[in-house]
Amino acid sequence: MIIDELIEIASAKSEGRKISDVRAGLGYTCVRLEDSSCGLAYTFRNDLGDCCGILGEAGCLIGRAGSEIMRWAGSGNLLKSAVGLAAVNAVLNDPKINWETGNVTAALDLRPSDCFGMVGEFRPILSEAKRKTQNIYVFEQNTEKDDGLYPEEDIPKYLPGCDVVIITSTSFINHTADEVLKYCKNARQVCFVGPSTPICPQLMKNYGVSLLAGTVVTNPDLILQIVSQGGGTMSMKPAVRQVIARI
Repeated sequence: MIIDELIEIASAKSEGRKISDVRAGLGYTCVRLEDSSCGLAYTFRNDLGDCCGILGEAGCLIGRAGSEIMRWAGSGNLLKSAVGLAAVNAVLNDPKINWETGNVTAALDLRPSDCFGMVGEFRPILSEAKRKTQNIYVFEQNTEKDDGLYPEEDIPKYLPGCDVVIITSTSFINHTADEVLKYCKNARQVCFVGPSTPICPQLMKNYGVSLLAGTVVTNPDLILQIVSQGGGTMSMKPAVRQVIARI
């Protein structure tokens, strides 16, 4: 699986760094390593269940090897998976790298005759896409077609006909990324989007991905506060930078 390869790459780059902080907020999860590098991942708060032992290791994470926690990204427990991916992103989404910045919609090569596919609804991107083409399929969980959206079960039917595809990077947390990518082989452009995005161009090119639109943390102290206080994407803006990696 692609997540296993991401774990291996990030673990090799972790250089023995240990965990210095973990915050599992209502909107996002954040992991900071001992050198203050931080990574983010979406919190599936509505899918964690009612069990009081959501994360049995809570209270025992500080000081553990970053590479150990990164392996949680492969867990079937959605919170552990988010913590693991946040640790992976703390290494891969390096703010010291001169990443390209800008709006992901400007980087999309979307033409009027194109069919546009979106796995996970990103309304600002969708609004821009509608200005360029009327051939649009948006796939979401537990959504009826009457809402103008398509259920995930329709991905095998419609996604192979799409020329440009946007995929939510939460698919790395619930381990659906590999399955979705199988149906993108005919696409001219495939993009992963969101704060959960692991910015790892050298791996993603092997899967036909052409664009990564993710987040790097520029103010670790502030992002930890925002995440802890239930902040979402808009709240995080003062502490992060939106970046683009073209592959």
